[in-house]
Amino acid sequence: MPNRSPRSGPARTATALTAATLLAGALALVPSTAVAAPPGLTIASAELEVAVGADFPYVSRYTDRASGASMDGRIAELGEITLNGVAHPVTGSGQIGPDGVARYRLDVTDLPGVSIAASLRVEGRATTFGIDEVTDTEAFRVGTIDIPGHDLVSVGSGQDGAATAFTTLDPDKTRTADVIGPVTPDTAADPAPVGASYGIVSTAGLAAAVETNSVYDKPEGATNGDDARLWHRARKESDGSTRVGLWSGQWTHRAEGASETEELPWAKVVVTPEANGDGVVDWQDGAIAFRDIAINAQGSDEVADRVITHIPFNFASQATHPFLRTLDDVKRIALSTDGLGQMAVLKGYGSEGHDSAHPDYGGNYNERAGGLSDLNTLLAEGEQWNADFGVHVNATESYPEAKAFNENLVDFEVDGWNWLDQSWEIDQRRDNISGDLAERFRQLREETHPNLDFLYIDVYRNHGYVADHMLGELREQGWQVGTEWSDKLERANLWSHWANDVDYGGETNKGLNSQIVRFIRNDQRDTWNDHPILGSSRIEEFEGWTGETDWNVFYDNIWANNLPAKFLQQHKIQRWGEHEITFAGGVRGTDADGRRELFAGDAKVLDGDRYLLPWNDGKLYHYNPAGGASEWTVPAEFAGAANLTAYRLTDNGKQKVGDLPVREGKIVVDAEPGVPYVLYAEGASPRQENEPQWGRGTSIVDPGFNAGGLSAWQPEGDASIERTDRGQQVAKFGAGPASIEQRLGELKAGTYSASAWVEVEQGKQRRTELSVRDGKNPAALNHVYTSTAKNWVAADDKHSTNFQRVRVLFDVTADGARPTLRISAGDGDAAVRLDDVRVVPTKRPATQGIVFEDFENVDQGWGPFVKGDAGEVTDPRTHLAEANGEYTQRGFRGKLVDDTLAGDWSLKSHEENNGLVYRTVPQTVRFEPGHRYRVEFDHQNGIAGQYAWITGNDKGTASTELRATPLPEQRGTARFTEEFTAAADGESWVGLRKLDAGEIPLQSDLIMDNFTVVDLGPAS
Repeated sequence: MPNRSPRSGPARTATALTAATLLAGALALVPSTAVAAPPGLTIASAELEVAVGADFPYVSRYTDRASGASMDGRIAELGEITLNGVAHPVTGSGQIGPDGVARYRLDVTDLPGVSIAASLRVEGRATTFGIDEVTDTEAFRVGTIDIPGHDLVSVGSGQDGAATAFTTLDPDKTRTADVIGPVTPDTAADPAPVGASYGIVSTAGLAAAVETNSVYDKPEGATNGDDARLWHRARKESDGSTRVGLWSGQWTHRAEGASETEELPWAKVVVTPEANGDGVVDWQDGAIAFRDIAINAQGSDEVADRVITHIPFNFASQATHPFLRTLDDVKRIALSTDGLGQMAVLKGYGSEGHDSAHPDYGGNYNERAGGLSDLNTLLAEGEQWNADFGVHVNATESYPEAKAFNENLVDFEVDGWNWLDQSWEIDQRRDNISGDLAERFRQLREETHPNLDFLYIDVYRNHGYVADHMLGELREQGWQVGTEWSDKLERANLWSHWANDVDYGGETNKGLNSQIVRFIRNDQRDTWNDHPILGSSRIEEFEGWTGETDWNVFYDNIWANNLPAKFLQQHKIQRWGEHEITFAGGVRGTDADGRRELFAGDAKVLDGDRYLLPWNDGKLYHYNPAGGASEWTVPAEFAGAANLTAYRLTDNGKQKVGDLPVREGKIVVDAEPGVPYVLYAEGASPRQENEPQWGRGTSIVDPGFNAGGLSAWQPEGDASIERTDRGQQVAKFGAGPASIEQRLGELKAGTYSASAWVEVEQGKQRRTELSVRDGKNPAALNHVYTSTAKNWVAADDKHSTNFQRVRVLFDVTADGARPTLRISAGDGDAAVRLDDVRVVPTKRPATQGIVFEDFENVDQGWGPFVKGDAGEVTDPRTHLAEANGEYTQRGFRGKLVDDTLAGDWSLKSHEENNGLVYRTVPQTVRFEPGHRYRVEFDHQNGIAGQYAWITGNDKGTASTELRATPLPEQRGTARFTEEFTAAADGESWVGLRKLDAGEIPLQSDLIMDNFTVVDLGPAS
């Protein structure tokens, strides 16, 4: 694996040095009384003169060539380094080459044949210490390297203005990890070195910050959590003064168990005079300078433009957000925001959806959501709408149905998440060292469009080598990274779930609480807590994640929270006072009067919760929750305009309101409450909107009724578009016969599934049909009269309504056919609502009885079943389970039942919530009143007393369970058979109930296959 340059990113990790060994080494190496440094060498740039050691690579002093101000480094000799956790003496010599670089060779005197080549160089205001080569032997392999007490920079209490600022990575929003204060004679000595993630020191004349590619091989205790990338220690000198030194933490040269070495160690010190124009040198000047030497996350320069992060969610085989439906949602967001940048993080892009088949990053895509082809269409088309894409992945846990699963991948002694299946934690060290982890991510990179460039790495808890080696591989492949928690994978982390989701987690695990880190990186990442001036980005969902499905809440959040925060992220922080923050570019914010105000130059651009914010591309956004007229001073770049043209933003793009005159540099905007507007200068070219082409990539035009009308359909009768109280647009039939139809796009020969989500008004009946016809062939048809089954799927934006899917299979006999799809309602006054029409290829199951389902070719959902009230509106614990050899069958690791009974797929209910797990509805299994039926299926049941087979009947708005047959323990496949007579009045159904039997035991699993219904004719 090639080494990475110092600026290329997080280093790979190292073998472990325990905190106790490291601290002991530091104590042994640092005498309480400083000794004079021997005569040394000098290196220089135009800005700095740097005095360095003659025979060991340390800095003794930095001098600013313009002002003469100086700052110390190490003021005593060093003659030891720590290798693999043990201190070793070294002898060395240094010399300055023609290129001005000081180079050293250090021989480890008690380890024959082991040596280190190191260097010190200065460029501009940055001095770099580097280990350029490590020579070891078969008898002694160098794993980790430490130089305790190296003091790359230090400040003493005898220096005017001496101060330090240190912090660690802490997500507890109730406190701060920052420790900022002066260094005085009264500053207590530290009994041992103290860890830090970021460190800055300053005097009255200069400030300095340190960056390093330090990585611990096996971090623990004080070195865990990336909290000791740097060490600092206050020491008492012989004259009673106090000196604080700052040096790098451990580097890993060769991780334990690895044959390859990691990036060579380096550390950088940047020294700066006053940098932010306030006339005072302090930690904020050092923070500004630190940006020039910082390891920056890949993609950090794109964060400020990503105003909207949203999470399309697929789970448990339901495919509630197929990839091409998500494409339409992306278009809707773009149209309704005039093209603001978005990041769509696809949870459930693989296998059966979210938390299925980890860690199959590639090669196992969610076929029910559209598979790899539709995914790549989404990625490519979405790029034209200013949308980037990411996927939710897991490098911590593996599920047995994963193609990558094997007994070397996981540690069976450590259980992982257990929802749809029991997972085990991955042996992350082996996964890194073997190259398997990198290869799985490489497969995803090679199979998908480049616009998929973001990985949300779920539940990643570890630090050190296993984390940083992974990040190095991902950086080489071009991936950007986000995480669940703000303090994990910090060098690469652009976005943290728990920081952005106000309702997720608790107060002690949210965004990073450090002012120091946020000062440096506010514009580079979304891992922060809310702040009265800076605000913070937030997510409010409408695509099913955590059951959130309200577009109105999602849309309001863009304007109330995200856009102001993102406006400030366009500008780097320069000064941060108690009630005022100043940014580059003449922007400042204040909350001095308890009211948030933002200014661009002399123009106030945000006043409380209303604003007129300048944005890229020569436009401004106006938002006023209360509505009404408000006067604004226009920012300087718009002051010369005679008029600004105002557009109202809608789901279908911007609509011109009028030209607003600019008089004496001011403008008055009269707004509707809570409605966003975009304003362009007179003569400017407003952003040109793409033609949405709703349904692109499918055979249907406007399948989700996003166009705001029915122009893509042929409507008859009282057919219209209705906006629901959640902000979604659906088609609606009013009273009297009504229909919509559309000729489909060209289809290849084969069998297809056509479906639509239908809801008939509660308590009423009205025959509603879905049909597909091709020429003179008889139409394939399905119908409903009522909608009595509630939608309990949390990931579905129709949950808590009575929308259920109506589906019909049809055949195309020749390539290029264009059948006509029609949805109609008969006479009546029951309102009928329709949404999300879909046509996808499928296969017909073998014909047995009136219904036969072997679960081998289910296009979406659970075949003939819909989710019941088990757990109420929640993410179910039932899904279509795929066979994966012995790993998914009875007997593996004590497994009680097979996940798959026949073929490749079965329906698995895993430790389900109490309640009705699933049931049929009339459009999936139609039981004719008064007929006798035989219902049968293959099954296995892990534990007795947990499940019962239910026969029920719906009448009006009531659903009644008429019979419950408990299912005994059955650890080999058996055939369940039961007969019943369908009720004469109402609509009969069958299903599975999880019994309330106290605490739900592990492996209380019910597996079903080959579900069959036979009509025995009218009951005698």
